[in-house]
Formats: sequence, structure tokens, C-alpha cells
Amino acid sequence: GEAPSRFIGNWKDAEHTVLVLTWRAPAGEVTGYTVEINVGQKGWTEVGQLPASALSAEVTKTSTSSWTQFRVSANYADGSIGTAKAFGFNGTFN
Repeated sequence: GEAPSRFIGNWKDAEHTVLVLTWRAPAGEVTGYTVEINVGQKGWTEVGQLPASALSAEVTKTSTSSWTQFRVSANYADGSIGTAKAFGFNGTFN
């Protein structure tokens, strides 16, 4: 399956505590999305399973220390997965 496109993060609030992750739906029969984070290179952790209609997710910054990477994957009816290119922000998120 194809990966979601235009995967970006934008701050929701002036205090920079809530990050809104957004993406565009790829072509094909997407059944849902998996959102994952990787804090301090400790490995990927799933933070959400979203329906195919969802094109955004929110994560909260809980600490200014460390570095967090984000990624989203499209899950397809045939079992294939398309993962968008990951990006990172300073801080610890969950």
C-alpha cells in the first residue's frame, strides 16, 4: 500500500504543548491508520489506531527533555501497510 502523504506536525496552542499531526489519504482501500511515536530512540510505540476517515491525531508534550519522532502508517484491506516518512520534534510526547 501507499504511504500517507504530506505528513506534518503543527502546534495547536501558543504554549507549544499540543502537536497536531496531519496527513493526506493515499489511494487504495485504506482500512485505518496507525500512529506511532519514538521517544529518545527507545523504539516505536503505538499511540493510536484510527479509522480510515481520520486524517489527524493530537499528541501532548509532557517534557522539554529528549527528542520524539512521529510516524503514521496506512493499513490496507489486503494486509499491506504504507508508512510515511517520520519526522521529529524536541521534547517528550505521548
